[in-house]
Amino acid sequence: MPSDSPTLESFRRHRILFLSGAFFGTLIAALFIASFFFDDIIRARTQAAMNQKLTGYHVALDYAHLQLVGGILTLKGLRVIQQAHPHPPIADIAMLRFHIQVKELFSRRVVADVWLHRPRIHIDQTQFVSEKNSKVPLRQKGWQDALEAAYPFKINRITIDHGDIVYIQDAVNPPLHLAGLNFTADNIRNIHAPDNAYPSRFHATVVIFDSGHATVDGHANFLEEPFPGARAQYTITNVPLSAFDPEIRQVNISMHGGRLASDGLLEYSPKVTRVQVNNATIADVGVGYIHSPATQKQEARRVKETGQQIEKQNNRPAVDITVREFDVHHGDFSYTDQTGNPNYKLFINDTDLALKNLSNHQQQGPADVSLHGKFMGSGDTTVSGTFMASRGGPAFDLKLALVNTDLPSLNDLLRSFGSFDVAAGNLSVYSQVAVKDGNIDGYVKPMFADLEVYNYQKDKNTP
Repeated sequence: MPSDSPTLESFRRHRILFLSGAFFGTLIAALFIASFFFDDIIRARTQAAMNQKLTGYHVALDYAHLQLVGGILTLKGLRVIQQAHPHPPIADIAMLRFHIQVKELFSRRVVADVWLHRPRIHIDQTQFVSEKNSKVPLRQKGWQDALEAAYPFKINRITIDHGDIVYIQDAVNPPLHLAGLNFTADNIRNIHAPDNAYPSRFHATVVIFDSGHATVDGHANFLEEPFPGARAQYTITNVPLSAFDPEIRQVNISMHGGRLASDGLLEYSPKVTRVQVNNATIADVGVGYIHSPATQKQEARRVKETGQQIEKQNNRPAVDITVREFDVHHGDFSYTDQTGNPNYKLFINDTDLALKNLSNHQQQGPADVSLHGKFMGSGDTTVSGTFMASRGGPAFDLKLALVNTDLPSLNDLLRSFGSFDVAAGNLSVYSQVAVKDGNIDGYVKPMFADLEVYNYQKDKNTP
């Protein structure tokens, strides 16, 4: 009957919609369930694909699951192992998850988003030395290729949360530990603003050695050749410098106490290296240098190499290093000579140091330095001057005033060089030295007061 036709037609439409919905729902459910049957195959193939891209390392993977609906790949228990020293693994990642970045579909680009949950980097001294001596640079070991081999689409966004980086020098000293690393980088494929020098934005925060904090905000070009370039603003606070003591002792330097705070800009790319420190402050630090008979040759070599590197970087167009202000508050500095007889130690304590406008380019003008402290705990010491990155060798102008140093505190030095001792007396030194174009000009004026001297070798056994 004509009156029943609309009702019948409506019923048919609803039935078709119901059947279609049931079909697609069943299909989605079937795909979801079926995806779990391929886990072992996906794990093996993913592990093999990543290992084909790596040099000197291999990965081991505990679990992999590809969710066919949505194309989400989840990896768990991924370990990165150095072939030369496999124990312990240098990296252990609790979970990686890849998925298609939906928002970029509107840009007609199919790219991926990867999330790393609780990655832990663990490197000991043996592994570090092995990597350092490798003929293949670390950045050419295939890390990015291995990550992309796990998923068929190019990675455009990466997120790291709760990362850990641990370096173990030895079994005696505490490890260097960066904790709570959170990192995000987007537009890695330069989809947006491709003409910018650094199209990709990134952000990172991390806890340094338990009490320090760092924040980095910047932009990068991850596709730049032969290696990625980046420019970033950084801020670090309350970093304990004593954590570096075990490492720097290898170059005859000891350090105790000290907290570092700094902010500035860093840029590194195939075209330019730029370090701009707006402000750096170190408080309550003790630094000592030890001149030892066993390391005299190594010390001389290091001094020579350091001088050569400074000359190489001075006024180099592609390298720009600037320190606008560097301050040390309440510092103690010492020099110990273990090559003499007897050994002696010189120190200046309660030191305040200010350095401004330091640069490796002469056109930036001279740097200013000022220092106030107590030489050997008693002599009021003031140093002021300027120096610059001259093309013709060292160029500086310094003034020194050292007033009323207790001379008996220098007896070990006097015995080592002069074989005599003092029972009493004060030393003051006034000096001005200028060095430029290989020429030295200036004076040194020592002054003694209330001096009582005796011969150390002759009187050392005298009661």
